[in-house]
Amino acid sequence: MKEDITLWKKLKKRLQPLKASITPNRQTLKAAGFGILISSVLFFILVSADKFLPAIGFGNFILFILISFLVSYLVGSILSGLAGLIGKTPPNFRQAIGFLLFFFFYLILITPTFRWILIVFLIIFPALTFGALFYWRSKAKESWSLRQKIVTGISLLIGVLGLGIGGYIFLYDGTSQTALTNYKMSGNLPVPIEAPDPALPGKYKIGFLSYGSGKDKRRTLYGKDARIKTPSVDGSLLLKSWNGISGKLRTRYFGFDKTQLPLNAMVWYPENFQGQAPLVLIVHGNHLAQDWSEKGYDYLGKLLASKGYIVASVDENFLNTSITDLDQKGFKDENGARGWLMLKHLQLWRKWNKDPSNPFFNKINMDQIALIGHSRGGEAMSHAALFNKLPYFPDNANEVFDFNFNIKAYIAIAPVDGQYQPASILAPLEDINYFVIQGVHDMDMQSYGGLATYKRIQYTKGYQGFKAGLYVNQANHGQFNTSWGRYDSSSPYISQFNMTHLMPEKEQQQIAKVYISAFLDVNLKGETVYKPLFTDYRYGRQWLPNHIYFNQFEDSQTLFVARYEEDLNLSTGTLPGVSITTKNLTLWREAQQKLIWNSQISRAVYIGWNHQETTNKPASYTFDFNENIGQDLTGYALAFNLAESDESPVAPKKEQKDKKEEKKNPSKENQQKKAIDFSIELTDQKGTHIRFLLSTCAPLQPQLKKNLTKFAFFDDNGDAESIPDYFYFDLDTLHKKYPTLDLNSLKSISLIFDKSPEGAIILDDVSFVKLSDSPK
Repeated sequence: MKEDITLWKKLKKRLQPLKASITPNRQTLKAAGFGILISSVLFFILVSADKFLPAIGFGNFILFILISFLVSYLVGSILSGLAGLIGKTPPNFRQAIGFLLFFFFYLILITPTFRWILIVFLIIFPALTFGALFYWRSKAKESWSLRQKIVTGISLLIGVLGLGIGGYIFLYDGTSQTALTNYKMSGNLPVPIEAPDPALPGKYKIGFLSYGSGKDKRRTLYGKDARIKTPSVDGSLLLKSWNGISGKLRTRYFGFDKTQLPLNAMVWYPENFQGQAPLVLIVHGNHLAQDWSEKGYDYLGKLLASKGYIVASVDENFLNTSITDLDQKGFKDENGARGWLMLKHLQLWRKWNKDPSNPFFNKINMDQIALIGHSRGGEAMSHAALFNKLPYFPDNANEVFDFNFNIKAYIAIAPVDGQYQPASILAPLEDINYFVIQGVHDMDMQSYGGLATYKRIQYTKGYQGFKAGLYVNQANHGQFNTSWGRYDSSSPYISQFNMTHLMPEKEQQQIAKVYISAFLDVNLKGETVYKPLFTDYRYGRQWLPNHIYFNQFEDSQTLFVARYEEDLNLSTGTLPGVSITTKNLTLWREAQQKLIWNSQISRAVYIGWNHQETTNKPASYTFDFNENIGQDLTGYALAFNLAESDESPVAPKKEQKDKKEEKKNPSKENQQKKAIDFSIELTDQKGTHIRFLLSTCAPLQPQLKKNLTKFAFFDDNGDAESIPDYFYFDLDTLHKKYPTLDLNSLKSISLIFDKSPEGAIILDDVSFVKLSDSPK
């Protein structure tokens, strides 16, 4: 024991000179503190300028910076004082770190991992650079050891290189992704829709006007230049977050409070339209309130007006995150108010349609209405659809509803889901036509939340309609709005993302124009020729940019064989008399399908197979019909939703062995996965059977990797979601090819996994559906 103590003392004595040479003195720490503070201040000014300067002007920006610096300095001083009770560092060093921490944890919204990376970067490298420079200068006229010179030189080099490399990483766009194979285009392509491109302008001359309070203190568009003056509405029962100091500052900035919300909008309309035109209202989502958002849908407003629609882009900027928010987090649970305001706008239009003094007198078809929302405005569609049919506000019956509009279509663009929950539940939806579009490379709404909304929509017997979704590779959040654009947020949040994946803005807006225009034409004008576009984008491939798309679709008259929602019995289906049997599967379970932000889509069945484990015996999953379906299937298609699962297709008992084998084999992480294919077999009660491939429609596209961030360790979320694609097989076409098969007396439908040697899939909503058209 004594020998160990002696050895330790000798080691400490030898290390003492090294410790002395690398331990900064108090003056050096002061210089390092100044370096941290200067770097933090410059960083704060630059990122704040990126976010606020174009929207609020130079004068307001300077005021905002001064107030922010004052508050940050005071908080930093308090933190410095507290830290001084336990630390020996100079006060200015602690103040600089306190300033930086308050800035990052209170004034900036940013993901946790990237926040800490920036904090460490802004502490270590400026401290090393300024500390080393000061120390070098202080020793310029003194004699100092070679060891001290080496340590100081290395510190300076690390600091300068760190600042340079860090700055480059912060500013550069990222690394381009390898182009993915679009396997869906390798299937049997359907005959393109023979109709005009829905994104082409129509024949009508476009008129424009604005309506508003007439008292807007920020924009004359809704002040003295408003063509129609509108009353305000009291939203105090729906907006609980408009309160406190931030609420008072918001009221002072906009000139009104939550009891006097304005009804403002920009309107595009067909000037030479004869008769009553359909009405479309569009609303933006959350964005900096001072950077007005509603003009960003002008490309949709002008297109639709030229085709005979009246389009109003609604101003709800006063509900958005504002420079007046002390915590920069904006409102909480306000999306219900966003939806309610849309209905209050519709009340105006209903009144104007009956008012001879109004320019829109008798020019609006109030039986043909559509609502469109983006981001939080997309979630507002759910609440508008719900509130439209309710007599009272679910959270407070003192707010009486009297809407009951004949809204024929709802469109959600990259929507949020569940930010506001009426009566503490997700909005239940019934009997609506709904379309949702989501970009894979959305850096704001990184999860396909609208798919959860889509799945919640239920149809009652007799309702005629459909819901559809579109998942678009290389599309982001902001390019659906011309004002928001390429960057889905401001700096520093946006600087963690890889910007090289994005498609050009014009292409993304072309996709929006094609699908939104077509959805409105189907539901408001009865032009059903465009309906197949929502089952399969390839019907409109002549209009769409060349990208990978996943479709989701459900018709209200769908006959479901298996939805996996009824019970926990793996061997039963939804249709009475249907049982399920399997052979040689390595994975078989039913579970709630979730997205990366834990949004629940629906229950589905997870199926896996591996030929190596089953000695090359193909696995199968079979629906047995123990009684007649009771439905003439003429004109129907067999359809289902299918997604690739990231689960291992290896049976649990084999997983340990396979993990060892993976270590021996080269990693497959960076290899592009191949599409999954398998056979589908139909058998009738006489024993006649036919077999065709999934790729008759299309092979199953592998999960689309997002690769959102510049480096994987920046990403706090998952890199892919198991998003379903819609598969369908025209039974009339199959009957023509195999006339001996009696489709009205089916005995079984089998999925036979005989093509891809292994795989794991998620199967849902197996059904018979009457489609307008199908691939031949």
